[in-house]
Amino acid sequence: MKNKINIISLFSGGGFLDLGFMNQGFQVNEAVEFHQPFVDSYNYGLNNYVKKSQKEVYKKRIITHNKIETSLDATNKNTQKKLIDDYRDIAGIIGGPPCQDFSVGGKNAGVEGHRGKLIYTYRDIVNQVNPLFIFFENVAGLYRTKHHQSEFFNLKNELEKKYTLWFDIINALDYGIPQDRPRLALVGFRKDVIQKLIDNGFKYLSEPYEGHLNELVFKWPQRKYAKARQVLWPRKWDFQSEINEDEVKRIPQFYSSLLIKNAFSGLDNSTPNQLECFNPYSKKFSTVAEGDTSRKSFKRLHRYRYSPTVAYGNNEVHLHPTEPRRLSVREALRIQSVPDNYILPKEVSLTDKFKLISNGVPTRKAELIAQEIRRTLENYFSLA
Repeated sequence: MKNKINIISLFSGGGFLDLGFMNQGFQVNEAVEFHQPFVDSYNYGLNNYVKKSQKEVYKKRIITHNKIETSLDATNKNTQKKLIDDYRDIAGIIGGPPCQDFSVGGKNAGVEGHRGKLIYTYRDIVNQVNPLFIFFENVAGLYRTKHHQSEFFNLKNELEKKYTLWFDIINALDYGIPQDRPRLALVGFRKDVIQKLIDNGFKYLSEPYEGHLNELVFKWPQRKYAKARQVLWPRKWDFQSEINEDEVKRIPQFYSSLLIKNAFSGLDNSTPNQLECFNPYSKKFSTVAEGDTSRKSFKRLHRYRYSPTVAYGNNEVHLHPTEPRRLSVREALRIQSVPDNYILPKEVSLTDKFKLISNGVPTRKAELIAQEIRRTLENYFSLA
């Protein structure tokens, strides 16, 4: 990764997606975020991570952190004009418009909602900037829910005028991230990029493929834990009860990275953001069983199981497996596979921190997808 690949980021939130791409040698030239607490978090978190990371792309300053100088509204015509003038034909645009209007557990307003309309803001900027590739993520409901599916296909059909697309429901769990988080992911490359690769022998085929996978124009990262939900995971245990060794023994060692107890390993009061959590105020903090995630609120995680989808709305945060409290900010970041060197500033409220974490793309998943996008682009650049 001696050569950086320039991109812009839309609806950047706290920068979890950006961080995954930066780790793979993508330089975020500009990030667009409207909510000021998220801007502050993006700048503080990424700056600290880049300074302390031991990755060569940062140590050799191949990739740097570009501060968001001011909050920007992607729907604003002046913002769009600036992006078009400054970044036309840039290598890539990445982003995940806020998804509450398409979420099964959200407002379900679709494109009639304020946030739902942002998928078309994304489209408009893509069409005008004309990047070599695009990456888009949203809730699975945009594709799976009949009420919203037509909007996704409208978006897809318009993007396909310029881009060859791959889209799928990608679950963070499949990549060893301890969270059951299915999300719609879409990757597209400009048609001239794809045609050049095909003309030079690369295969435009879907997996499975009998040849070498690196011969494919593009492929999704290989799913390592695709059968995780079929494992006989431990059932509900009484809060603070003894470990049920018989149930634990049924978990194959292969799936150890999915256990919450391992995700939380090594945390103590000196770990940044670990002491930040909402104070207990209800008897439920001491009565909900370990692993009882059946209710909408007060879901308690299980030490020997992965987390349900991180969705911390209206101050609702999952409960710690063995302590009568909600999760800390750092524990929630761990579940989103965000490195510990990424630190959220003290000045940002807990409500904004947990909202930011809920909205983010798991960093490890973003990095794996970025790795495959980079492979395609490097093959294309080598033919120039």
